[in-house]
Amino acid sequence: MSDIQRLKQQLYQLMTEAQQGAGSLGGFRQKFGQTSHHVHGLIAGSATGADREIVQVLEAAGRSIDQAVEALQIAAAGCRSYADQI
Repeated sequence: MSDIQRLKQQLYQLMTEAQQGAGSLGGFRQKFGQTSHHVHGLIAGSATGADREIVQVLEAAGRSIDQAVEALQIAAAGCRSYADQI
């Protein structure tokens, strides 16, 4: 197997792993979002700083998960595009 063929194989493997990771994180994000929303509902209207803080932390975590999913999808597309060109 040539170096180019090995590179293409590794790129396609990375693409598959990135797609699987994005799918897994997407499922986790949905469950995390549902639970976070439930927690937010339970503490809504509370005047304590700790309550507002945990809501902000959960929202920030949700955004980070979304960014990670997007980054993995971009990586998968990049790997496929590059492998298809070589």
